Parts: sequence; C-alpha cells; structure tokens
Amino acid sequence: MKNKNIQPGKGCQAGLACLLLALCGRSMAAESMEQAWANALQVDHTLAAAGQREEAARHGVAAAEARRLPTVNLNAGYTRLQSEPAAAINIPALHLNGLPFAQDESYSAGVSFSAPLFTAGRISNGIAAAGAMGDAARAASQMSRNELKLAVAEAYVGVLRAQRLNAVAISHVKSIERHADDVAQLFKQGYAARHDLLAAQVALADARQQALQGANGVALAGAAYNRLLGRGQDQAVDLAELNEAGAAAADLAALIAAGRGQRGELGQLSAQENALRHQSASVAAQRAPQVGVSGGWGKLQNRYLVEDKGWWIGVALKWELFDGGLVKREAAQLGANAQAVAELRADAADKIELQVRQSWLRLQEAAARIEVARAALAQADETLDLSRERYRAGLAPNSEVLDAETRRMGAYANRDNAFYDRALAQLRLQYASGRL
Repeated sequence: MKNKNIQPGKGCQAGLACLLLALCGRSMAAESMEQAWANALQVDHTLAAAGQREEAARHGVAAAEARRLPTVNLNAGYTRLQSEPAAAINIPALHLNGLPFAQDESYSAGVSFSAPLFTAGRISNGIAAAGAMGDAARAASQMSRNELKLAVAEAYVGVLRAQRLNAVAISHVKSIERHADDVAQLFKQGYAARHDLLAAQVALADARQQALQGANGVALAGAAYNRLLGRGQDQAVDLAELNEAGAAAADLAALIAAGRGQRGELGQLSAQENALRHQSASVAAQRAPQVGVSGGWGKLQNRYLVEDKGWWIGVALKWELFDGGLVKREAAQLGANAQAVAELRADAADKIELQVRQSWLRLQEAAARIEVARAALAQADETLDLSRERYRAGLAPNSEVLDAETRRMGAYANRDNAFYDRALAQLRLQYASGRL
C-alpha cells in the first residue's frame, strides 16, 4: 500500500512523511496475513481440541464396525467342592448308596466365540451413525479453522488500524505544536490575545491526550494479536500493510449460494441430523429378531466322564416381543431430535444468507466512503494552510485554525477507517460465503 503523507502544513511535510514511513512502512521481514494464519493454526488450542474430537470420531467409527466381527473368549478355572457330587441312586445289590458323577476338585478351560448373523440393521445403522458423527467432527474442525482465521484477520487489521490512527494522532500533536508556537510568538509581539494563546495550549493538551490513547490502542491491539499467535503479549508486532486496491466483490447471489453450500455450520448440522436418524433406526431395529452364532472348545477335568473335552456350536435367536414401548419411545426421541437439528439447519442457512448480505453491503459502503474521504484530504490540507496564513495576517480568528486542524485530522482518520473497514468487510464476506 502506498503511504500518503499527512500534511498539516507545507512547512512540516518532510517531517511527517518520515513519521508515516516509520510507522506505516513495512520491511521485507514484516509478517503477512498468510504467515499469521499459518502460525496461528499451529498453536491454537481450540483447533487442537477440534482435531482431537475428530480423532475420537474416527475411533468411534472403528468401534461401531467392530460390532460386526466375532468376539473370542478364553476361559479357565479351578473348582474345589466340599465333597464329590453324587446322584441319589440306591442299589442294595451292588452296595451303591449314591452315584458320584464329578470330582470334588477340577480344572476347566475353553475357548469360545460368538458373532451376529442378523440384526435387522442395528449394527449397520450404528456404523452409519458413527460415520455421520465423524463427518460432523470434520465439519467442526473446518469451522474452527475458519473462525480462527477470521479472528486473526480481524486482529491483524486492528493492529494496522491502530498504528495508522496513532500516526494521525501524532501528526495532530505536531500540527498543534506548530500553531501554538506561532501563537506564542505573536503573543510576545503583542499581535495575539492571551485568549488565543490559552486556546492553543488547551488544544495542544487535548491532542497529546489523543496521542496517548492512540499509543495505548496500538499496545492493546498488539497484545490481542500476539495472543492468537501464541506469543508473548508484549512482543513487538511488525505487519505487512494491506493492498490498497480492494478486490472486486462477486455477485451477491453467487456469494449467498456459496455460503449455503460451503459453510461448515450447515455441514455439521446435516451430519448431526444424519447421525440421529441412523441412531433412531439402530434403536428401532432392536424390536426385530436378533440372530447370532456361537461355538467353542472346552475341557473339564472329570474322571467320571467318558470324554472330558470337545467342540460345540449353536445358533441363538432373541426376539423381544414386549418391552412396554421402551424401544419405540427411544427411537421416536432420537427421530424428534433429528428433526430439531433439521430446523436448526434451516435457521442457520437463513442467518448465513443475512451475514453474506450484510458483509456485501458493508463492503460497498466502505468502498464508497474511501472515495469520499480521499476527495476531502487535499481540501482539508489546503484549508488548514489558508487558515494559518489568514491568522498570521490578522484576517481570521484563532478558532478557525484549530477547527481546520480538527477537520484535517478527521479527514485522515475517516480515510484510514474507511480503508480498514473495507478490508474487514472483504474478509468477513469471504468467511460468510465459506471462502476464507
């Protein structure tokens, strides 16, 4: 961006040019907005947390898919009884009074497996629900990235704005100091009233107050910017100036369509709705028959058995015929929550359209303000020079000079505010349309 000297008068143009070059000029090492984004994305804790939630969602999908796989169990045990178990059989001829059928101590071991054969969609819908939650987590991560980039951009512009307004305040002090010196000389020579001298001194004190506020604004803006980048908040900030030529705004209808299609909020809500509908279907599937297969191999130490080890396999059917409406109500609850999310998505889409429209209109306004402010700059400088000449010649009151300087300061502040308002409007429009 080209630097424009703030000219309180022809005599101090060179000094003020040096001041603005020092405050607004940027070296090759100055940090660009793209570099600020890259640095912030590496250190932001909120974004790191979003990444961990995305990782958790991936584990959730893997856990849901694992329900399809067989489960294998290994078991072993030792049993000690008070006495050997015996059947109540009495055969006097054989002198049998009870028939033992197990030892009083024994070891057992085995391996078993079980796997679902048919779940009426309970598992498949659970997997789909977990996948949708993963989509929601990814959309949330993208939202966090975009929100962080917008916050960094706003802080970046805030630093530049504070520095430029501080430069205007400093130039205001120098201009008032020059006028106060002129009034003091005229007062000593008897050509100016004491009232003029006091008015100039009061104006100078007020200008210095504004300069102090401007310097503090630079420090506050720098601290906010450094926090977002994970730096010491008192660290010096050196930022590259923004391009003076603003990008042309795209067609409003295209921007609204882009926002509705690309904003992470809508993707997250769509994924949440999808997940809830699949969860509802998974719960409802519990009312249908559930079929599974199980099998295994086992060994039981027992000298009374002909064969104490062997394989087994079986098929099990579970069909819960009556549960008091529990499953039906749980499925309906999830379905209602899904519909609630759908309503929130529709509302979010309308809000996004409003955000795009507001940002687009503010961009047009700021661009128009820049042209108006630029037209006023030269007039403000010329008015101040003429007022000073008229005052020295005794043709204008002291208040005319002070008013002209106030208007000059306001003209430059208006120009800078309009420029940075346009930059912010462009960034917010990119964010609102999902293109940041």
